[in-house]
Parts: sequence; structure tokens; C-alpha cells
Amino acid sequence: MLKNAAVVGIAGLMLGASPAAANSIGDGGRVALTMIGGGGATAIGCMAIALLTEEVEEGYDRRGLYLALGPSYARENFSDNAITNLVDGDLQVNLMALRGTPIKGNPTTMPPGDRGIYTFGLSDIDDDTFGVMGRGGYRCHPHVSAEMQFEWLDDFNGLLAETSLDNTNDTLRNFSLSLETFVFTANMKGHLLTGRFQPFVLGGIGFMRMESKSRDITPNATARTDVCPADTDDPPDPNPPCWAAQASERQVNVALRMGGGIDFYLTENIVMSAEGSYLMPTGRLDNMDYYSIGVGLQYRF
Repeated sequence: MLKNAAVVGIAGLMLGASPAAANSIGDGGRVALTMIGGGGATAIGCMAIALLTEEVEEGYDRRGLYLALGPSYARENFSDNAITNLVDGDLQVNLMALRGTPIKGNPTTMPPGDRGIYTFGLSDIDDDTFGVMGRGGYRCHPHVSAEMQFEWLDDFNGLLAETSLDNTNDTLRNFSLSLETFVFTANMKGHLLTGRFQPFVLGGIGFMRMESKSRDITPNATARTDVCPADTDDPPDPNPPCWAAQASERQVNVALRMGGGIDFYLTENIVMSAEGSYLMPTGRLDNMDYYSIGVGLQYRF
């Protein structure tokens, strides 16, 4: 049974990480296979270690389940190309719907928003944000644990600037950008020491979900009557509700986590933890990396 489970786990991990798999089953299938493979391989590895080693029944390095929760801080290491790739997808289509698609015709009779061809580029983004991190796992050996870890981050906030591609005198607009992030990984954790102070290293694979949202924040923006309802306010509303509509896009892709930290045992059951890690997503989220620092309380059963 253990052998069959190992084959399934390793096969799922290899398929999920394979570029060919991404092309044939899509990002959703690739993420599912990676989680099955990564979670399976992690659990099977820990089970095998537990079966092949002698159990420690008490002490800080004993076998057993644990749960942990605490706040986290993240600092982005996004590349400009990564933001561009993200915006160039469904988000840009939705932004174009907000903005109004250019219409061919006589330039002298068209509203300014119809004359040009435009795109959207990153103008600015906040470097950091805060969130929540949690984990649950099993210590199967004095030096080895297997765990599932999640991290939710409040929005990285930025600004998208509209750029004219044909040098027309269109009114260019600014759009807010917020990136909400959720990461879930299956980790293997190596404990370097087994006393009250336990430094550790970890590595994991899972998925990152990033939802990008955008609003038109251009002062005194003029709505197009063929896209937005006519403004009947007197005086006219400088920011019609149509332009306040929100465009959004959600991406989910495989991600890797590498890091380390320290556990400090207050008692044999209560542990204070501090961790630093680096997140590396793939696919459409490639190069949307970030650094993460988390602290929290852990309970050992």
C-alpha cells in the first residue's frame, strides 16, 4: 500500500511540475496534480521515516501533531515584466471594457476616448503588506516534520497608468491596482537541533492564487455615453459611477516556498515560532516573487 501511494504521489508531483502537463491539462489541472503529488510525497516521506525509526515518546523532539497561527509581513520582489504579463491578460480586457474600446471613424466627430489606441502599464506599487499565516503538521522524527502551510496577504496596492500608442491627444486615465494573495504549500521541515531552541529549514510546493482588482481613479474623467449611462446630474458628476466599476482577474499557479526559522519551546506543548521564507510562483505568476516573515504560537499535541 505504501509503495502504491508513493508511486501516485511522485507521479502527481512530476506531472504537476511538467511544462507538457501545463499545456495539456491547463493551469488548474497542473495545480491539482502538484498538490496531490506534493502533499502525497510529503506525507509518504514522513510516514516512511516514522516506520523506519524508533519513536521518541516525550520531550521537545517527540512525535506528534501540531498547529500554529500568527501574523505575517511580506515584501514584494515583483519584476516589471511580471506585472505587465499579469495586466496583459483578462484584467486588460476588463479594463478596456471600463475604458471603452476605440471605435473606427471620423476622428473629428468622435469623443477623445475613441481616437487613440492605448495600453496599461505599472506606474507604482507598494513594497509591502501584512497578512495571516498558519500551518498544521506532524513531527515524524526528532529532525523531520511534514506540514501544510497557508498564507493570506492583504492587498499589494499599486497604480496603473494608461499609455497612448499612437500619440493622439486622448485623455489618459489612471487606474488603481490591488493584488490579494493566498498561498498553500506542502512542506518538509528539517529541525537542526532538538532542545528548547530548535532552528529549522523548510522547503515546499503548492499553489499561489493572486486576484488583481482595478478601478478608474482619474480625476474629472468623462464617461462615454455608449458605454456608460448619460450623466444627468447637475452639475455633472466628475467621476461617474460607471468609471468606478471594478475590473478583476484571478490567476492560480504552482508555487515553491523555501525558508527557515526557529522554534522556542515555552513548555513541551506551547511553542513560539519565527520564520522567514521566499515564495516563487510559476506560469502567469512567474516572477511575482515575495519575501515573507511570520511569527506565531504553535501548539504541540
